[in-house]
Parts: sequence; C-alpha cells; structure tokens
Amino acid sequence: MRRISYRISMFERVIVVAGAVAMFLMPVFTPDVRASEPRWYVGLSVPVMFLDDSDSVTKGTTFGNDYSASATNEYSAGFKVSGLLGREFGNGFRLQVEGFFARANIDKLIYTGISSAQTQGVPLEDVNIPVSGPADQLGAMVNVWYDFNEGSRWRPFIGGGIGFVQVDWDGVDYEPGTLEQSITNQTALLGARQQLQLPPDAPLPQAVRDATLARAQLPPGAVPDLSGTDTVLAFKVGGGLGYELTNHITLQMSYRFFKANQLEFNGRNALGNTVKVTSDLQGHLFEVGVRYRF
Repeated sequence: MRRISYRISMFERVIVVAGAVAMFLMPVFTPDVRASEPRWYVGLSVPVMFLDDSDSVTKGTTFGNDYSASATNEYSAGFKVSGLLGREFGNGFRLQVEGFFARANIDKLIYTGISSAQTQGVPLEDVNIPVSGPADQLGAMVNVWYDFNEGSRWRPFIGGGIGFVQVDWDGVDYEPGTLEQSITNQTALLGARQQLQLPPDAPLPQAVRDATLARAQLPPGAVPDLSGTDTVLAFKVGGGLGYELTNHITLQMSYRFFKANQLEFNGRNALGNTVKVTSDLQGHLFEVGVRYRF
C-alpha cells in the first residue's frame, strides 16, 4: 500500500508540474484575436553583412592600346541598417517598404587574365593593387513576407523583395591608373625583347629595362577618372523567426540573400582614353530587428 501511495503521489506531482508548464506556455500558443486584424507597423533591423568576393571585368583604351582584365574584389564583414514601414493584412501576409544604408570595406583587388592588343596574345602578369576603404550601398525595396503560425507568439516567416540600390565606391582608396601603367610597362618591355630578339620571358639588360620603363610612363591625366556610383535593380530572399514580445512589439532574427544586377562604372577623358568596369554584387545578411505594431 505504501508503494501504491508513493506512486500516486509522484503521479500527482507530475500532473501539477505539467499543468504549471502548460499555463506558462499557454500565451505563446494561444491565438490572439487582435493578431488577425490588419495593422500598420514600423521597424528597425541591423544585420551583419558578408559580401561574396565579386568578379569584375575592366575594358579600356589607352592611347590606342585596347586592353581587358578580370578582377576579384574581396570584402571584409560589414553592416546594414534598415528602416521599415509595413502593413499586416491579418492573413499571414505582410507588405513592407524598406530603406537602408550598408557599408563594407574592400580588402583586396587583384587583376588576372590581362590581355592587350599590342601583345598579340602574349599573357601579361597579374596585378595586385593595394586598396582600402568602404563601398557603400543606399537603397529602397518593397518586400512581401508570409508569417506562419498565425496567432502564436512564435512566427516563422519567409519572403523576399525587389528594389533599387546605389553602390558608391568613392570612399575606396587606391591608386588610379595602376592597371593601365602595368599593362603599358609590360607591353613596352615585351617590345624591347622583340627588338633584341629575346624570348618573351627573357631578362633585359638593366640599362635597357630602365630606359624602356622611363619612356613608358603615362602622363598625368592619361587614365580617365572612373565613375564612383551606379544604381541598379536588386532583389533578396530569405526567412526568419519572429517572437511577439507584446501585442505591439515583435522581435525577429532572420537570414537574407541579396543580389544586385550588373554594376557598370565608366570613364572617358579628352585624350580619347576610356575605361569601363562591369561588376556583380551579392551577399548574405544575418539580421536582428524589432517591429512595432499600431
């Protein structure tokens, strides 16, 4: 009988504990009638941004010498700040307008696959350009999100958006014309080897090399300034998890992948020299944010 009494006591304790836990969790899983009503909201998010290495193609003409090169830009981790204005429709869907500013520093710029019309197919050496400073983004998007688990405090969501982004490289610090000067130098040295009937990779006498490079120096202003900004179409997709802290305040964590359409930067000067850079931009956002419903 004591054993039976003991078992009943333990069973009763389990029931009491389970009941207490259920009462504690009930607000999380109990639908809120007000949550199904259409409502406006504002919000703020601050994601950590990781930009993928971006590939670009540079094409230009320097004093009649047509050249091209591929490049890889490497970025450090950056940040993004977004302001939100949206409307919940009461059926899980949200329509949202977002304005944002983002920044990430460029750590490395390497040109590869360099070719020049004057080298007649002879490959040129890669060029690693010292670079530092931020690449900024300023844009706006229209987003559509769908919240699952309507009426619960825990609300997973998925969705995406489309809009425009202006990418600004004016804050990037590097020496303009480094690529063009390297191409001119390598082309001139190759021509000197041909005059001396040396193989393309043969070393030149130092005096000949110095004199060749001195004649190859581009005059100031020979390389046109490259435009620092471009505005393009962009999109993003992602998902996350929201938690309704109160009837008005929702906290959220999410992941978003975003991509900008092909960026294009151009330059031309009075000497007839041109330069054009086309590049891509895509990355990953790990976000924490808050929404306030009215």
